[in-house]
Parts: sequence; structure tokens; C-alpha cells
Amino acid sequence: MLLKERSSLYLKILLSGFMLILMGSVFVLSSSSIYGISRTGNPAYYFVKHLIWLILGIIGVWLLNRTDIKCIERHSFPIFLFSLLLLPLPRLFGELRWIRLGPLSFQPAELVKFTFIIYLADYFKRKQINIGNFKTLIIPLFFLLFITVILQTQKDIGTFVIIFFTFILITFLAGVRIKHLSLIVLSGIVLICLLVIMFPYRMQRIKTYLNPTADTQGSGYQTMQSLIAIGSGGIKGKGLGAGERKLKFLPEAHKDYVYAVVGEELGFVGTFFILYLFGTLVFSSFAIVDMTTDSYLKLLTAGIGGLFGFQFLLHACVVLNLVPAKGTTLPFFSVGGSSFLINILALGVLLNIAKKVCLEESIEISEIPSLSLR
Repeated sequence: MLLKERSSLYLKILLSGFMLILMGSVFVLSSSSIYGISRTGNPAYYFVKHLIWLILGIIGVWLLNRTDIKCIERHSFPIFLFSLLLLPLPRLFGELRWIRLGPLSFQPAELVKFTFIIYLADYFKRKQINIGNFKTLIIPLFFLLFITVILQTQKDIGTFVIIFFTFILITFLAGVRIKHLSLIVLSGIVLICLLVIMFPYRMQRIKTYLNPTADTQGSGYQTMQSLIAIGSGGIKGKGLGAGERKLKFLPEAHKDYVYAVVGEELGFVGTFFILYLFGTLVFSSFAIVDMTTDSYLKLLTAGIGGLFGFQFLLHACVVLNLVPAKGTTLPFFSVGGSSFLINILALGVLLNIAKKVCLEESIEISEIPSLSLR
């Protein structure tokens, strides 16, 4: 790939990430203002908290940009282990999913989404020689099972689904045998089915997904309001801030259904543009995977790209009633400091890798003198 093409790839990631953060911040204010008024009387209540997390995220990205990616690789397991130790703490302190930090709260599951990718990339690089042996998968599968059990106590099947699909993506790219991968996928599907069947409220979500009009004022209310918001936006939308469904008609409009708010206010044009930005981020990530020869960078980049892609797809599909409701946030757009901070840090790592692969390695390649054959 030419130096100019490599540089443009880095710029694509930088600009798409910047636009997602900028647009996301605008919609945090737009979608959460009514909730801020009802809670504190201040329409900017959630937006101010969002700005605090944004500042922390910018500091984190700055530090990551100055950190050698090999340093992260060397400390992959301690980083992951730290996040695992945090994961059960909310239940131990009487909370469902959050650790309270004064006026802020932190959700360890969001951190685990990211650190598990960091760990898996390092683990499979070290085990590359034995990747065809199923025994190599025992340790990662143990950690996946542990995470699943803890998330189940927190009633968080959405996070499990994202982690599971990211795990499958990384193991596939690592070169795990198809028969082993198929067994894991089949086991995961069976586990998801069991987790749904065992709990009546999850079965109700399946029924609502299949027929949301059966109870439009009850179990199907949220789904119908989401579809109304998307449909009423038309091509160009009602205008930024002019959405009506977020005014307590659509529950969780500022979190799990913020894409519906985008659809109502900016229409098809706005939702497609966000799809384009996430698509650019994901496909640029996989372009880097194809460029680098370092297996750690390959797996880490693919994992981060997959994480962004899976989160967007799951959120958008829930909003459009293409899958049952799972309570998944939209990266950079949904209110939630933990999700926003971890996603912006993941973007920071991706930019670090892109800088190394697209810019630094390109300069090194361009400095190699060309040989002419006579």
C-alpha cells in the first residue's frame, strides 16, 4: 500500500472517531435534557457529567498516544486481571452493575469488554504454535465462562453477547480450527437460549419482538415508540432538538434507544451518516489488520474494530426491532460515563496502532533504498 494511502487510512480513523464523539456529545445533550430536568431541574445535568468523562477520555487518549503499544502488550494480563477483580464488586456492595465514585458511577463490565480483547490478542500470539490444539482454548474459555457467570448475576445478557461475538472473531483470526470454533459457537448459542428460557422477563422480550403490536401500552410500548420515532423522522428529520419521543414517550431514549432519537431528529440522512462513520471505523481497522505482520496488533485491532461494529449493530437492531431488546448502548452517543470512557480509550489504542502501522512503518519502508536491476 502506498504511503499516501496509509496516511489517508490513519486520517479516516481519526476523523470518523472525532465526528462520532462530536455528534455523540450533541445527542447526549439533546436526548437527556428532559431527564436532567426531571431529576435535578437542570437540562444539562447529564451533559455536564458527559463532559467530565470526555475530559478524562481525552487525557487517556493523550497518554495512550505517548505509550508504546508494546508496553500494553507486556502488561495485557495484569490489565485484564484487574478488570476481572472489579467485575463482581457491584453485587458485593449491593449494586446491580455499578461502582459508585462520588457523583459518578463506573460499570466494570464495560472495562472487561475492552481488556478481554487486550488479553486475548496477547494470549493467542504467545500460543500461536499450539493454536490447533483444543487445550490452548481452555484458559480463555474459563475466563469467558467466569465473565458469563458474573454478568448473569448482574442480569446483563447484552454485554455477554458482545463479548462472545468479539471472542469468536478473535479466535477465528488467530487460526483456531473450524471444528473447535464451531463447537464454541454452538455451545454459546445453547447457553444464550438457556439464559433466555430460564427467565420469564427475557421470554417476554422474545414475544414482544415477534409481535410488538400485541400490547402497545405494555410490553410492546417501548418498541412501538422507537419505531414511531424512526418512522416519523422521514428523510431529513424534524430538526436537531425537535424530537418528541424523547419527551418521556420513549423510555431510555438517552441510553438504549438514542439511535431512535437520531432518526427522529436527523431522519434517514442522519442515521445513515452515523452508519457510515462506524463503517469507516470498522473497515479501516480491518485494513490495518491486513497491513501489519505483528499478530498481536492484528488481533487487537480486529478486536477493537469488531467491538465498535458489534455494539453499533446490536443497538441499531434493537431500535429497529430486528432483534429482541437487550439494553445495549450506542458508543459515544448514549448517556453512560463508563461506556463512553472505555470506547474513547479503545479509539485511542486504535489510533496508536494506526499511527504505528500507517505512519511510522510507512516512513521506515520509504527510507529503504530501491534497487534497480540492469
